[in-house]
Amino acid sequence: MTILAHSPWLTGLALVLLALLLRLPALAARPVWYDEAFSVLLAARPVGDILAGTAADTMPPGYYLALRLWMAAGQSIGFLRALNVILGVGLVGLTFVMARECFEARSAAWAALLAAVSPLFIYHAQELRMYSLLALSLGVYSYVVFRVFVAPRRQTSWGWWAGLIAVGALALYTHNLAVFSIVAPNVYLVLRRAWRDLARLLLAQVGMAILFLPWLVVVPGQVAKIQAAFWTPRPGALEIVQAVVGFHAALPLPPSWIPVGVTAAVLAFVGTLYAVVRQGRGQTATGYLLALVFVPPGLLFLASYFMRPLFVPRAFLLSLLAYLILAGWVIASARPRLLAWTVAAAFGIAAAVGLPAQFAHDTFPRSPFDQAASHLAASGEPGDVVVHDNKLSFFPMHIYAPDVPQVFLADEPGSHNDTLAIPTQRALRLYPLPGVEEAAQGARRIRYVIFERALVEYAARPEGEPPALTWLRSNAVPGETVLFNDLWIYDFLLAP
Repeated sequence: MTILAHSPWLTGLALVLLALLLRLPALAARPVWYDEAFSVLLAARPVGDILAGTAADTMPPGYYLALRLWMAAGQSIGFLRALNVILGVGLVGLTFVMARECFEARSAAWAALLAAVSPLFIYHAQELRMYSLLALSLGVYSYVVFRVFVAPRRQTSWGWWAGLIAVGALALYTHNLAVFSIVAPNVYLVLRRAWRDLARLLLAQVGMAILFLPWLVVVPGQVAKIQAAFWTPRPGALEIVQAVVGFHAALPLPPSWIPVGVTAAVLAFVGTLYAVVRQGRGQTATGYLLALVFVPPGLLFLASYFMRPLFVPRAFLLSLLAYLILAGWVIASARPRLLAWTVAAAFGIAAAVGLPAQFAHDTFPRSPFDQAASHLAASGEPGDVVVHDNKLSFFPMHIYAPDVPQVFLADEPGSHNDTLAIPTQRALRLYPLPGVEEAAQGARRIRYVIFERALVEYAARPEGEPPALTWLRSNAVPGETVLFNDLWIYDFLLAP
């Protein structure tokens, strides 16, 4: 790293290439899961349907519109995921540029290396969701804010201001929780008592709000949907520890590796913060980055006690970006050097534990839907109807086997699982059935798909099993039962 730091842009290019290589494995082979399938199915619809579907959901339309444009060049899962790979690699490049602006080339090289191997960044770079676009847009936003309001040599041209407003608006159109990260620099300027700069930043944020105004009128309804649809727990000490572990390794981890992953994550986190507080006190860049690290999760933590809990690591990816820049500076500059190398080793161990677990994860919610769909297609017969216990298995298997007759049962009305709004159903042209009885009309065989997790949950309830399964056992003849990891397929023959 020391040799490469003498050619900083060559270093940056090498780390960007490393990031690309780490984001390619299993890109096309790993099955899509419900959220990804939702993205694909909605993005494939006309623009009017995308706007209507997202207005009734919890997210703005930015990512879905971008994915729709990307779809014009290809439809395969690997190609669709390549969009986020490009965004994720760009995020690593941004990490290098921003860290070099905040500190120097050696710190930038370490920060970009940490971003390149970050399990959380790699995960979102391979996922068909909006989080890589969110992280990149917020990262560019925070970089421009630094150059315009914080750096010793500030940029004052109109181009920087226009870019600041545009990229902030892009973040707002990407995710409704982006606002918690957008206001993080405001808190820093308040603490610095930089009132003139704060006023100028607020003026720029008014410009972002004006650009966001066409969608802002929809946001109250989406907030109401979040209140009804989100099921995350109210955050406490456990959720904070999970967020720290998620920043370094991956969750879930195999049980035998949990102690290693947790220890490495805590060691890296504590060591980084200790070195920053001890040696970075008074530095402009460290103060700004610390605000980016702690303000978004802090605000989300507080908001979770006034509304439906929102404390999820994917909502504060900007904090991870800033944290990795600080960690890169610690590894490059901290004294004693034993502390620096301990932090580096802890990051390395966390990634070494997290990445294999992340790539190998193949149970709920990322079950082998492609294998199950292939089985249904290969063993299907005229008169078959595939009935999914819920939308979580239907959406991805509909992606893989669109020609197989498949339906899904409605969620319990008013429950936290009841997340697919009727306008979104209309936009997707996909509607649930109220019960398995409706699916059985005219069918010769019902092929019932359900997660092992759902069976376990029903077993703990008074009814003991899903109502659909009870009805099928009473009104049909059981046939073959097949298990794909934790995804069950029950065959039932109906009387002619």
